[in-house]
Amino acid sequence: MIGVLSSQDIISLHQQVVVRALVRSLTTTQVRPISTNAMDDHKLLLAYDISPHQGEEVLKWLAKGDKKLILFGTVPDNLISYFGWQNLKWPTDFNISTTSKPAPIHEYSESEAKIAYNDNAKSLGAGEWNRPFERFDFTNEWNNMGYGAIKFDDSIWSVKTPLNCKSDEIASIRENSSFVSSYAALVNNGTTSVLWFNRSVGPVDSFEWKLIENFISEYRSDSLSCLPVLKDIPWGYDSVITSRLDCDEDVESARQLMNYYHSIDVPFSLAIHTSVLHDAVHQKILGEVKSTGGSILSHTTTHAPNWGGSYEHAYNEGSISRSMIKDCIGEYISYAVSPFHQSPSYALKALSDIGYKGCVGGIICNDPEFLMARGGEVPGQADGFIGHSQQTMLHGDCLLNTGDPISVYKAAYDIAFETDTAFGYLDHPFSKRYSYGWKSEEERSKVHGQLVEYIRSKAKAPLFLNEDELLDFIHLKTRCRITKNGEEFYVDLPDEKVKFDLQIEYKGQTKKIGRGLNIL
Repeated sequence: MIGVLSSQDIISLHQQVVVRALVRSLTTTQVRPISTNAMDDHKLLLAYDISPHQGEEVLKWLAKGDKKLILFGTVPDNLISYFGWQNLKWPTDFNISTTSKPAPIHEYSESEAKIAYNDNAKSLGAGEWNRPFERFDFTNEWNNMGYGAIKFDDSIWSVKTPLNCKSDEIASIRENSSFVSSYAALVNNGTTSVLWFNRSVGPVDSFEWKLIENFISEYRSDSLSCLPVLKDIPWGYDSVITSRLDCDEDVESARQLMNYYHSIDVPFSLAIHTSVLHDAVHQKILGEVKSTGGSILSHTTTHAPNWGGSYEHAYNEGSISRSMIKDCIGEYISYAVSPFHQSPSYALKALSDIGYKGCVGGIICNDPEFLMARGGEVPGQADGFIGHSQQTMLHGDCLLNTGDPISVYKAAYDIAFETDTAFGYLDHPFSKRYSYGWKSEEERSKVHGQLVEYIRSKAKAPLFLNEDELLDFIHLKTRCRITKNGEEFYVDLPDEKVKFDLQIEYKGQTKKIGRGLNIL
Protein backbone atom coordinates (compact mmCIF):
# COMPACT_ATOMS: atom_id res chain seq x y z
CA MET A 1 0.00 0.00 0.00
CA ILE A 2 1.13 3.57 -0.68
CA GLY A 3 0.45 6.27 1.89
CA VAL A 4 -0.44 9.82 0.82
CA LEU A 5 0.87 12.59 3.08
CA SER A 6 0.18 16.31 2.80
CA SER A 7 -0.67 19.42 4.76
CA GLN A 8 -3.96 19.69 2.84
CA ASP A 9 -7.45 18.94 4.10
CA ILE A 10 -8.45 15.38 3.21
CA ILE A 11 -11.54 16.57 1.30
CA SER A 12 -9.72 19.24 -0.73
CA LEU A 13 -9.70 19.10 -4.53
CA HIS A 14 -5.91 18.80 -4.38
CA GLN A 15 -6.15 15.67 -2.25
CA GLN A 16 -8.84 14.26 -4.53
CA VAL A 17 -6.76 14.85 -7.67
CA VAL A 18 -3.67 13.14 -6.25
CA VAL A 19 -5.40 10.24 -4.52
CA ARG A 20 -7.70 9.46 -7.45
CA ALA A 21 -4.72 9.49 -9.84
CA LEU A 22 -3.02 6.82 -7.72
CA VAL A 23 -6.25 4.84 -7.43
CA ARG A 24 -6.67 4.78 -11.22
CA SER A 25 -3.31 3.00 -11.45
CA LEU A 26 -3.22 0.98 -8.22
CA THR A 27 -6.90 0.42 -7.24
CA THR A 28 -8.50 1.95 -4.17
CA THR A 29 -7.26 -0.77 -1.79
CA GLN A 30 -3.60 0.11 -2.42
CA VAL A 31 -3.90 3.85 -1.66
CA ARG A 32 -4.48 5.50 1.72
CA PRO A 33 -4.26 9.14 2.88
CA ILE A 34 -2.29 9.12 6.13
CA SER A 35 -0.92 11.29 8.91
CA THR A 36 2.72 11.31 9.97
CA ASN A 37 1.80 8.85 12.74
CA ALA A 38 1.07 6.16 10.15
CA MET A 39 4.19 6.58 8.01
CA ASP A 40 6.01 3.60 9.48
CA ASP A 41 3.23 1.31 8.25
CA HIS A 42 4.26 2.02 4.64
CA LYS A 43 7.34 1.42 2.55
CA LEU A 44 6.02 3.62 -0.26
CA LEU A 45 4.88 7.18 0.29
CA LEU A 46 3.61 10.04 -1.87
CA ALA A 47 3.95 13.43 -0.19
CA TYR A 48 2.89 16.73 -1.74
CA ASP A 49 3.37 20.34 -0.65
CA ILE A 50 4.50 19.18 2.79
CA SER A 51 5.44 21.45 5.70
CA PRO A 52 8.93 21.69 7.25
CA HIS A 53 7.70 19.61 10.22
CA GLN A 54 6.44 16.92 7.86
CA GLY A 55 9.79 17.14 6.08
CA GLU A 56 11.55 16.23 9.33
CA GLU A 57 9.26 13.25 9.77
CA VAL A 58 9.94 12.16 6.19
CA LEU A 59 13.69 12.27 6.86
CA LYS A 60 13.26 10.03 9.91
CA TRP A 61 11.16 7.65 7.81
CA LEU A 62 13.75 7.51 5.02
CA ALA A 63 16.53 6.78 7.51
CA LYS A 64 14.91 3.42 8.32
CA GLY A 65 15.63 2.10 4.81
CA ASP A 66 13.72 0.10 2.19
CA LYS A 67 11.70 3.20 1.33
CA LYS A 68 10.39 4.81 -1.85
CA LEU A 69 9.22 8.40 -1.70
CA ILE A 70 7.37 10.38 -4.37
CA LEU A 71 7.40 14.15 -3.80
CA PHE A 72 5.13 16.64 -5.57
CA GLY A 73 5.43 20.41 -5.37
CA THR A 74 7.01 22.34 -2.51
CA VAL A 75 10.22 20.92 -1.04
CA PRO A 76 10.96 22.21 2.48
CA ASP A 77 14.47 23.48 3.19
CA ASN A 78 15.38 20.51 5.41
CA LEU A 79 14.84 18.13 2.48
CA ILE A 80 16.61 20.46 0.04
CA SER A 81 19.62 20.42 2.35
CA TYR A 82 19.46 16.64 2.77
CA PHE A 83 19.46 16.08 -1.00
CA GLY A 84 22.20 18.66 -1.57
CA TRP A 85 20.07 20.70 -3.96
CA GLN A 86 20.34 24.45 -4.54
CA ASN A 87 17.62 27.09 -4.19
CA LEU A 88 17.14 29.37 -7.19
CA LYS A 89 14.83 32.24 -8.20
CA TRP A 90 12.28 32.33 -10.99
CA PRO A 91 13.21 34.67 -13.87
CA THR A 92 11.48 38.03 -14.13
CA ASP A 93 8.25 37.82 -16.13
CA PHE A 94 8.57 34.04 -16.36
CA ASN A 95 4.76 33.85 -16.39
CA ILE A 96 4.79 35.25 -19.94
CA SER A 97 6.93 32.35 -21.12
CA THR A 98 4.59 29.75 -19.63
CA THR A 99 1.57 30.63 -21.79
CA SER A 100 0.96 29.92 -25.46
CA LYS A 101 -0.57 32.09 -28.14
CA PRO A 102 -3.63 30.68 -29.96
CA ALA A 103 -2.81 28.29 -32.78
CA PRO A 104 -3.25 29.60 -36.34
CA ILE A 105 -5.08 27.36 -38.81
CA HIS A 106 -2.83 24.54 -40.05
CA GLU A 107 -0.22 25.29 -37.36
CA TYR A 108 0.28 24.68 -33.66
CA SER A 109 1.48 27.04 -30.95
CA GLU A 110 3.57 26.36 -27.84
CA SER A 111 4.81 28.30 -24.83
CA GLU A 112 8.45 29.32 -24.70
CA ALA A 113 8.77 27.52 -21.36
CA LYS A 114 9.27 23.80 -21.88
CA ILE A 115 10.13 20.62 -20.00
CA ALA A 116 13.11 18.64 -21.29
CA TYR A 117 13.98 15.15 -20.02
CA ASN A 118 17.60 13.99 -19.93
CA ASP A 119 19.38 10.63 -20.04
CA ASN A 120 18.96 10.12 -16.29
CA ALA A 121 15.23 9.64 -16.89
CA LYS A 122 15.80 6.53 -18.99
CA SER A 123 16.09 4.42 -15.84
CA LEU A 124 12.38 5.15 -15.26
CA GLY A 125 11.42 4.44 -18.85
CA ALA A 126 11.34 7.99 -20.23
CA GLY A 127 12.27 8.68 -23.82
CA GLU A 128 13.71 11.87 -25.29
CA TRP A 129 10.67 13.75 -24.06
CA ASN A 130 10.24 17.48 -24.57
CA ARG A 131 6.92 19.18 -23.82
CA PRO A 132 5.78 22.79 -23.42
CA PHE A 133 4.02 24.21 -20.40
CA GLU A 134 1.07 25.01 -22.68
CA ARG A 135 0.22 24.01 -26.25
CA PHE A 136 -2.65 24.65 -28.66
CA ASP A 137 -3.49 22.97 -31.95
CA PHE A 138 -6.85 24.68 -32.48
CA THR A 139 -7.27 28.36 -31.46
CA ASN A 140 -6.68 28.54 -27.68
CA GLU A 141 -8.71 25.45 -26.83
CA TRP A 142 -7.43 22.03 -27.92
CA ASN A 143 -4.08 20.33 -27.42
CA ASN A 144 -3.97 17.39 -29.80
CA MET A 145 -1.03 15.90 -27.90
CA GLY A 146 -3.43 15.30 -25.03
CA TYR A 147 -1.73 16.67 -21.90
CA GLY A 148 -2.75 19.53 -19.64
CA ALA A 149 -1.21 22.93 -18.92
CA ILE A 150 1.54 23.51 -16.39
CA LYS A 151 0.72 26.83 -14.74
CA PHE A 152 2.81 29.55 -13.10
CA ASP A 153 0.42 30.83 -10.45
CA ASP A 154 -0.78 29.83 -6.99
CA SER A 155 -2.95 26.97 -8.23
CA ILE A 156 -2.36 23.27 -7.69
CA TRP A 157 -1.48 22.99 -11.42
CA SER A 158 1.54 25.26 -11.00
CA VAL A 159 5.28 24.69 -10.70
CA LYS A 160 6.36 25.49 -7.16
CA THR A 161 10.02 25.61 -6.14
CA PRO A 162 12.90 26.81 -8.37
CA LEU A 163 15.74 24.39 -7.64
CA ASN A 164 18.92 23.05 -9.13
CA CYS A 165 18.89 19.31 -8.40
CA LYS A 166 22.33 18.89 -9.97
CA SER A 167 23.17 15.27 -10.85
CA ASP A 168 19.80 14.06 -9.52
CA GLU A 169 17.89 15.95 -12.21
CA ILE A 170 15.93 13.93 -14.75
CA ALA A 171 14.00 16.82 -16.33
CA SER A 172 14.56 20.56 -16.47
CA ILE A 173 12.49 23.67 -17.11
CA ARG A 174 13.81 25.63 -20.10
CA GLU A 175 13.04 29.13 -21.34
CA ASN A 176 14.18 29.62 -24.93
CA SER A 177 16.50 26.61 -24.39
CA SER A 178 18.13 28.20 -21.31
CA PHE A 179 18.03 26.42 -17.95
CA VAL A 180 15.54 27.86 -15.43
CA SER A 181 15.04 25.14 -12.81
CA SER A 182 14.88 21.42 -12.34
CA TYR A 183 11.43 19.97 -13.00
CA ALA A 184 11.96 16.40 -11.86
CA ALA A 185 14.68 14.57 -9.96
CA LEU A 186 15.53 11.01 -8.93
CA VAL A 187 17.61 10.39 -5.80
CA ASN A 188 19.10 7.01 -4.93
CA ASN A 189 20.68 6.83 -1.50
CA GLY A 190 21.52 3.32 -0.35
CA THR A 191 18.24 1.64 0.55
CA THR A 192 15.98 4.53 -0.45
CA SER A 193 14.81 6.19 -3.67
CA VAL A 194 13.05 9.53 -4.07
CA LEU A 195 11.24 10.83 -7.17
CA TRP A 196 10.30 14.53 -7.21
CA PHE A 197 8.14 16.56 -9.60
CA ASN A 198 8.13 20.35 -9.34
CA ARG A 199 4.34 20.66 -9.46
CA SER A 200 1.75 20.30 -6.71
CA VAL A 201 -0.16 17.56 -8.56
CA GLY A 202 2.83 16.04 -10.32
CA PRO A 203 2.17 14.74 -13.85
CA VAL A 204 -1.41 13.55 -13.22
CA ASP A 205 -2.64 15.04 -16.51
CA SER A 206 0.15 13.86 -18.79
CA PHE A 207 1.74 10.82 -20.40
CA GLU A 208 4.55 11.44 -17.87
CA TRP A 209 2.40 9.65 -15.28
CA LYS A 210 3.93 6.46 -16.67
CA LEU A 211 7.13 7.38 -14.76
CA ILE A 212 5.16 7.36 -11.50
CA GLU A 213 3.78 3.91 -12.34
CA ASN A 214 7.22 2.58 -13.26
CA PHE A 215 8.74 3.96 -10.05
CA ILE A 216 6.06 2.23 -7.99
CA SER A 217 5.83 -1.07 -9.86
CA GLU A 218 9.37 -1.93 -10.95
CA TYR A 219 12.08 0.59 -10.10
CA ARG A 220 14.89 -1.09 -8.11
CA SER A 221 12.69 -4.15 -7.72
CA ASP A 222 15.71 -6.26 -6.76
CA SER A 223 16.18 -4.31 -3.52
CA LEU A 224 13.15 -2.07 -2.81
CA SER A 225 9.44 -2.69 -2.34
CA CYS A 226 7.11 -2.47 -5.34
CA LEU A 227 3.34 -2.49 -5.88
CA PRO A 228 1.47 -3.95 -8.88
CA VAL A 229 0.00 -1.41 -11.31
CA LEU A 230 -3.03 -1.94 -13.56
CA LYS A 231 -2.30 -1.32 -17.22
CA ASP A 232 -4.53 0.79 -19.45
CA ILE A 233 -4.34 -1.87 -22.18
CA PRO A 234 -6.26 -5.18 -22.19
CA TRP A 235 -4.25 -8.40 -21.94
CA GLY A 236 -2.94 -9.69 -25.26
CA TYR A 237 -2.65 -6.27 -26.93
CA ASP A 238 0.01 -3.58 -27.02
CA SER A 239 -2.29 -0.65 -27.81
CA VAL A 240 -5.97 0.28 -27.52
CA ILE A 241 -7.63 2.88 -29.75
CA THR A 242 -11.07 4.38 -30.14
CA SER A 243 -12.40 6.95 -32.62
CA ARG A 244 -15.70 8.78 -32.82
CA LEU A 245 -17.65 11.63 -34.42
CA ASP A 246 -19.32 14.24 -32.22
CA CYS A 247 -22.55 15.20 -33.97
CA ASP A 248 -23.45 18.69 -32.84
CA GLU A 249 -25.46 19.74 -35.93
CA ASP A 250 -25.84 16.89 -38.40
CA VAL A 251 -25.92 13.12 -37.88
CA GLU A 252 -26.78 11.66 -41.25
CA SER A 253 -23.74 13.34 -42.83
CA ALA A 254 -21.58 10.92 -40.81
CA ARG A 255 -22.65 8.10 -43.13
CA GLN A 256 -19.78 8.31 -45.62
CA LEU A 257 -17.10 8.20 -42.94
CA MET A 258 -19.01 5.44 -41.13
CA ASN A 259 -18.99 3.36 -44.31
CA TYR A 260 -15.28 4.01 -44.74
CA TYR A 261 -14.50 2.83 -41.20
CA HIS A 262 -16.52 -0.32 -41.86
CA SER A 263 -14.42 -0.95 -44.98
CA ILE A 264 -11.17 -0.86 -42.96
CA ASP A 265 -12.62 -2.94 -40.11
CA VAL A 266 -12.47 -0.28 -37.40
CA PRO A 267 -15.39 0.28 -34.98
CA PHE A 268 -17.28 3.53 -35.37
CA SER A 269 -18.87 5.57 -32.59
CA LEU A 270 -21.24 8.55 -32.66
CA ALA A 271 -21.96 11.06 -29.91
CA ILE A 272 -25.43 12.51 -30.64
CA HIS A 273 -26.71 16.03 -29.98
CA THR A 274 -30.34 14.95 -29.82
CA SER A 275 -32.24 18.11 -30.75
CA VAL A 276 -31.51 17.16 -34.38
CA LEU A 277 -33.37 13.86 -33.89
CA HIS A 278 -36.70 15.67 -34.26
CA ASP A 279 -35.91 15.32 -37.97
CA ALA A 280 -36.40 11.64 -38.82
CA VAL A 281 -33.66 11.77 -41.46
CA HIS A 282 -31.09 11.61 -38.64
CA GLN A 283 -32.57 8.62 -36.81
CA LYS A 284 -31.87 5.66 -39.08
CA ILE A 285 -28.08 5.82 -38.86
CA LEU A 286 -28.15 5.30 -35.07
CA GLY A 287 -29.51 1.78 -35.37
CA GLU A 288 -27.08 1.02 -38.19
CA VAL A 289 -24.14 2.07 -36.06
CA LYS A 290 -25.29 -0.20 -33.23
CA SER A 291 -26.03 -3.17 -35.49
CA THR A 292 -22.59 -3.01 -37.11
CA GLY A 293 -20.56 -3.03 -33.88
CA GLY A 294 -20.43 0.68 -33.12
CA SER A 295 -21.68 2.66 -30.15
CA ILE A 296 -23.95 5.64 -29.52
CA LEU A 297 -23.29 8.20 -26.79
CA SER A 298 -25.10 11.32 -25.64
CA HIS A 299 -23.69 14.67 -26.74
CA THR A 300 -26.44 16.43 -24.74
CA THR A 301 -29.71 17.82 -26.05
CA THR A 302 -28.75 21.34 -27.15
CA HIS A 303 -24.92 21.30 -27.03
CA ALA A 304 -25.01 24.09 -24.45
CA PRO A 305 -21.65 25.46 -23.23
CA ASN A 306 -20.78 24.08 -19.81
CA TRP A 307 -23.89 21.89 -19.91
CA GLY A 308 -26.09 24.97 -19.46
CA GLY A 309 -24.24 26.42 -16.48
CA SER A 310 -25.89 24.57 -13.57
CA TYR A 311 -26.73 21.15 -12.17
CA GLU A 312 -30.38 21.60 -13.14
CA HIS A 313 -29.61 22.47 -16.75
CA ALA A 314 -27.08 19.63 -17.00
CA TYR A 315 -29.63 17.18 -15.60
CA ASN A 316 -32.12 18.19 -18.28
CA GLU A 317 -29.49 18.04 -21.03
CA GLY A 318 -28.46 14.54 -20.02
CA SER A 319 -31.85 13.03 -19.20
CA ILE A 320 -33.75 14.31 -22.27
CA SER A 321 -30.90 13.20 -24.52
CA ARG A 322 -30.81 9.74 -22.96
CA SER A 323 -34.56 9.28 -23.40
CA MET A 324 -34.55 10.45 -27.02
CA ILE A 325 -31.73 8.07 -27.92
CA LYS A 326 -33.57 5.20 -26.23
CA ASP A 327 -36.60 5.96 -28.41
CA CYS A 328 -34.38 5.52 -31.47
CA ILE A 329 -32.29 2.45 -30.54
CA GLY A 330 -34.49 0.73 -27.97
CA GLU A 331 -32.09 0.86 -25.00
CA TYR A 332 -30.60 3.31 -22.55
CA ILE A 333 -27.06 4.41 -23.26
CA SER A 334 -24.38 4.37 -20.55
CA TYR A 335 -22.00 7.17 -21.51
CA ALA A 336 -21.91 10.81 -22.56
CA VAL A 337 -19.48 13.14 -24.33
CA SER A 338 -19.19 16.68 -22.98
CA PRO A 339 -20.01 19.53 -25.40
CA PHE A 340 -16.77 21.36 -26.23
CA HIS A 341 -15.23 18.77 -23.85
CA GLN A 342 -16.20 21.09 -20.99
CA SER A 343 -16.80 18.88 -17.95
CA PRO A 344 -17.67 20.95 -14.85
CA SER A 345 -18.20 19.05 -11.62
CA TYR A 346 -21.94 19.81 -11.38
CA ALA A 347 -22.54 18.34 -14.85
CA LEU A 348 -20.74 15.11 -13.96
CA LYS A 349 -22.77 14.89 -10.76
CA ALA A 350 -25.97 15.32 -12.79
CA LEU A 351 -24.96 12.58 -15.23
CA SER A 352 -24.20 10.22 -12.37
CA ASP A 353 -27.58 10.94 -10.78
CA ILE A 354 -29.37 10.28 -14.08
CA GLY A 355 -27.74 6.86 -14.37
CA TYR A 356 -24.84 7.40 -16.73
CA LYS A 357 -21.78 5.31 -15.91
CA GLY A 358 -19.26 7.82 -17.24
CA CYS A 359 -18.29 10.68 -19.50
CA VAL A 360 -15.68 11.53 -22.14
CA GLY A 361 -14.15 15.01 -22.10
CA GLY A 362 -10.86 16.69 -21.31
CA ILE A 363 -9.49 19.88 -22.84
CA ILE A 364 -6.48 22.00 -21.91
CA CYS A 365 -8.38 25.29 -21.59
CA ASN A 366 -10.72 24.41 -18.70
CA ASP A 367 -11.71 21.88 -16.01
CA PRO A 368 -8.13 20.68 -15.45
CA GLU A 369 -9.19 18.02 -12.93
CA PHE A 370 -10.85 16.11 -15.79
CA LEU A 371 -7.60 15.86 -17.75
CA MET A 372 -6.42 12.50 -16.45
CA ALA A 373 -3.49 10.42 -17.68
CA ARG A 374 -5.50 7.27 -16.93
CA GLY A 375 -9.23 6.77 -17.32
CA GLY A 376 -11.21 5.98 -14.20
CA GLU A 377 -12.90 7.60 -11.24
CA VAL A 378 -13.01 11.40 -11.35
CA PRO A 379 -11.87 13.78 -8.57
CA GLY A 380 -14.86 15.12 -6.66
CA GLN A 381 -17.30 12.51 -7.99
CA ALA A 382 -18.86 9.49 -6.31
CA ASP A 383 -17.40 6.02 -6.76
CA GLY A 384 -18.66 4.18 -9.82
CA PHE A 385 -18.73 7.14 -12.22
CA ILE A 386 -15.76 7.24 -14.60
CA GLY A 387 -14.15 9.72 -16.92
CA HIS A 388 -11.81 9.41 -19.88
CA SER A 389 -9.76 12.24 -21.39
CA GLN A 390 -9.64 12.24 -25.20
CA GLN A 391 -8.29 15.57 -26.41
CA THR A 392 -6.95 14.60 -29.85
CA MET A 393 -9.22 16.27 -32.45
CA LEU A 394 -8.66 15.17 -36.05
CA HIS A 395 -9.80 18.18 -38.10
CA GLY A 396 -8.82 19.50 -41.49
CA ASP A 397 -8.09 22.83 -39.80
CA CYS A 398 -5.39 21.13 -37.74
CA LEU A 399 -3.52 19.45 -40.60
CA LEU A 400 -0.09 21.05 -40.85
CA ASN A 401 0.73 23.11 -43.91
CA THR A 402 4.41 22.15 -43.81
CA GLY A 403 5.96 18.68 -43.72
CA ASP A 404 3.76 15.70 -42.92
CA PRO A 405 0.20 17.07 -42.45
CA ILE A 406 -0.65 14.47 -39.77
CA SER A 407 2.69 14.41 -37.93
CA VAL A 408 1.06 15.77 -34.75
CA TYR A 409 -1.46 12.92 -34.72
CA LYS A 410 1.29 10.38 -35.28
CA ALA A 411 3.26 11.92 -32.42
CA ALA A 412 0.18 11.85 -30.16
CA TYR A 413 -0.29 8.17 -30.87
CA ASP A 414 3.45 7.46 -30.49
CA ILE A 415 3.54 8.83 -26.96
CA ALA A 416 0.32 7.00 -26.03
CA PHE A 417 1.83 3.78 -27.39
CA GLU A 418 5.10 4.34 -25.54
CA THR A 419 3.38 4.99 -22.21
CA ASP A 420 0.63 2.31 -22.41
CA THR A 421 -2.09 4.95 -22.64
CA ALA A 422 -5.53 4.27 -24.13
CA PHE A 423 -5.74 6.53 -27.21
CA GLY A 424 -8.95 8.23 -28.29
CA TYR A 425 -9.44 10.70 -31.12
CA LEU A 426 -12.47 12.52 -32.52
CA ASP A 427 -13.83 14.41 -35.49
CA HIS A 428 -17.15 16.08 -36.35
CA PRO A 429 -19.49 15.31 -39.26
CA PHE A 430 -20.09 18.04 -41.81
CA SER A 431 -23.03 20.39 -41.40
CA LYS A 432 -24.62 23.10 -43.53
CA ARG A 433 -22.43 25.69 -41.81
CA TYR A 434 -19.13 23.88 -41.15
CA SER A 435 -16.78 21.40 -42.78
CA TYR A 436 -14.12 21.71 -40.02
CA GLY A 437 -11.40 22.49 -42.53
CA TRP A 438 -11.97 19.40 -44.68
CA LYS A 439 -12.09 20.01 -48.43
CA SER A 440 -14.30 17.00 -49.04
CA GLU A 441 -15.49 13.73 -47.52
CA GLU A 442 -12.95 11.95 -49.72
CA GLU A 443 -10.07 13.96 -48.25
CA ARG A 444 -11.36 13.33 -44.74
CA SER A 445 -11.61 9.55 -45.26
CA LYS A 446 -8.14 9.48 -46.77
CA VAL A 447 -6.57 11.24 -43.79
CA HIS A 448 -8.45 9.12 -41.24
CA GLY A 449 -7.23 6.06 -43.13
CA GLN A 450 -3.65 7.29 -43.04
CA LEU A 451 -3.77 7.58 -39.26
CA VAL A 452 -5.27 4.09 -38.87
CA GLU A 453 -2.64 2.70 -41.24
CA TYR A 454 0.11 4.38 -39.21
CA ILE A 455 -1.25 2.90 -35.96
CA ARG A 456 -1.35 -0.56 -37.49
CA SER A 457 2.23 -0.19 -38.71
CA LYS A 458 3.45 0.96 -35.28
CA ALA A 459 1.74 -1.57 -33.00
CA LYS A 460 2.13 -5.32 -33.28
CA ALA A 461 -1.23 -6.04 -31.64
CA PRO A 462 -3.47 -2.95 -31.72
CA LEU A 463 -7.02 -3.22 -30.41
CA PHE A 464 -9.59 -0.90 -32.01
CA LEU A 465 -12.69 -0.58 -29.82
CA ASN A 466 -15.92 1.32 -30.01
CA GLU A 467 -16.34 3.94 -27.29
CA ASP A 468 -18.64 1.79 -25.15
CA GLU A 469 -16.18 -1.11 -25.17
CA LEU A 470 -13.29 1.08 -24.06
CA LEU A 471 -15.32 2.78 -21.32
CA ASP A 472 -16.68 -0.58 -20.13
CA PHE A 473 -13.09 -1.80 -19.84
CA ILE A 474 -12.17 1.28 -17.81
CA HIS A 475 -15.24 0.73 -15.64
CA LEU A 476 -14.10 -2.85 -14.99
CA LYS A 477 -10.68 -1.51 -14.05
CA THR A 478 -12.18 0.74 -11.38
CA ARG A 479 -13.85 -2.26 -9.72
CA CYS A 480 -10.63 -4.26 -9.46
CA ARG A 481 -9.15 -4.51 -5.97
CA ILE A 482 -5.54 -5.39 -5.13
CA THR A 483 -4.66 -6.21 -1.53
CA LYS A 484 -1.64 -7.70 0.23
CA ASN A 485 -1.54 -10.42 2.87
CA GLY A 486 1.95 -11.10 4.10
CA GLU A 487 4.14 -11.28 0.99
CA GLU A 488 1.31 -12.20 -1.40
CA PHE A 489 -0.89 -9.85 -3.43
CA TYR A 490 -4.51 -10.77 -4.02
CA VAL A 491 -6.40 -9.45 -7.03
CA ASP A 492 -10.18 -9.47 -6.87
CA LEU A 493 -12.53 -8.71 -9.75
CA PRO A 494 -16.32 -8.79 -10.00
CA ASP A 495 -17.43 -12.30 -10.85
CA GLU A 496 -19.06 -11.40 -14.14
CA LYS A 497 -18.53 -12.02 -17.82
CA VAL A 498 -15.91 -9.68 -19.25
CA LYS A 499 -15.03 -9.09 -22.88
CA PHE A 500 -11.35 -8.26 -22.26
CA ASP A 501 -8.99 -9.31 -19.49
CA LEU A 502 -7.08 -6.85 -17.36
CA GLN A 503 -3.33 -7.04 -16.90
CA ILE A 504 -0.99 -5.83 -14.18
CA GLU A 505 2.64 -4.74 -14.30
CA TYR A 506 4.82 -5.84 -11.39
CA LYS A 507 8.60 -5.99 -11.06
CA GLY A 508 9.10 -5.68 -14.82
CA GLN A 509 6.64 -8.41 -15.78
CA THR A 510 3.02 -8.39 -16.91
CA LYS A 511 0.35 -10.88 -15.89
CA LYS A 512 -3.23 -11.44 -17.00
CA ILE A 513 -5.91 -11.11 -14.36
CA GLY A 514 -9.39 -12.34 -15.13
CA ARG A 515 -12.56 -13.17 -13.28
CA GLY A 516 -12.54 -14.19 -9.66
CA LEU A 517 -9.56 -14.13 -7.31
CA ASN A 518 -5.95 -14.09 -8.51
CA ILE A 519 -2.79 -14.37 -6.42
CA LEU A 520 0.41 -12.66 -7.58
